[in-house]
Amino acid sequence: MLTIIRKIPPLLFLVSFSTVVTAQTVSNLRELGAREYRAGHYAESESYFRAALQEAGIDDQRRAEVLSDLGTLLLDQERSVEAEEAYTKALSLQKKADKRVTASLLRHLGAVYSLQRRDEEAISVLQRALKIAKTPPVNAELTSAILNSLGVAYFRQSRLKKAEQFFRQGLETLANAGNKFEIYTAPLLNNLGAVYCGRRKYQLAEEFLIRSLNITAAQFGPLHTALIDSLDGLGVVYMKLGRYAEAEAQYQRAIDILRQHSPSPFDVRIARSQKGLGDTYMQEGKLAEAEIALGEAVRIARSNLTRSPDMVSVLESYSRLLVLMGKPQEAKDLHSEAQRARVTIASTVRAFKP
Repeated sequence: MLTIIRKIPPLLFLVSFSTVVTAQTVSNLRELGAREYRAGHYAESESYFRAALQEAGIDDQRRAEVLSDLGTLLLDQERSVEAEEAYTKALSLQKKADKRVTASLLRHLGAVYSLQRRDEEAISVLQRALKIAKTPPVNAELTSAILNSLGVAYFRQSRLKKAEQFFRQGLETLANAGNKFEIYTAPLLNNLGAVYCGRRKYQLAEEFLIRSLNITAAQFGPLHTALIDSLDGLGVVYMKLGRYAEAEAQYQRAIDILRQHSPSPFDVRIARSQKGLGDTYMQEGKLAEAEIALGEAVRIARSNLTRSPDMVSVLESYSRLLVLMGKPQEAKDLHSEAQRARVTIASTVRAFKP
């Protein structure tokens, strides 16, 4: 439901006669990778970025730029360990210490830590990034992205007022910079919707989520994966309000969009939307439909428990369904499996080891 701002950084064209051929090839591959990313073609995008990294003669600065692009792509797929590796390597190659680039890489690294539930590390890294970004001249887009990531980190700690503060600061930063930044308001609006949903202010949550959805759809079209967080968020809100048919429609639309990609890089996100759909069916008493939706979610979740900690909640939802279906022993076994998974995840260091 939370949105991490995802955007391929602008291309940086450097001039060096001795490496002009390699530089142009790398730049072309980056542009192709960025184009495929924006279109939601993740496998193709990754192949272009990795091809750029294999170019003979690529210099450290360009390698860092491509690694940053690749990290953004991996982060969007919640492949957090690989994303952390890409961003860490990119930071190590920042010889020129460009403040804006360093702040951007630290922001992305903080987002990775947040995804891994390494909340205190995330906040520490993001505060460093914010301090750098606020050094004049201030870049509104980057500053708002860091504020958004800080809000996400505090949201994951259930510190909703603190999260709201950062999300609103991000919106204020963009507003002060002018209307040209409207597309960057969408993740912040979405995340404010998540905050208000968490505080049971469902009407307000719906308002922010719809605004986010409309801005994103206008920019990327009605079938882009950038819509998923808002669709899932609206599903939660409508379920809480008892508007079950509308909740089902949001989750089903999210699933349909994600399943356009084959082979899918979005298994975890599909499982999350399937869980929302299954929970909605449970609320309605549609147990047969809930079993189908949650059964598919569990199949995906079991293969991704260490990749995404919130996959454990999928097992727990299915366990509750089994109780309602009069299968107490199966419910107990699945609940025990979920508990074991939580212990394993809590004791496993999933971070990239340089």
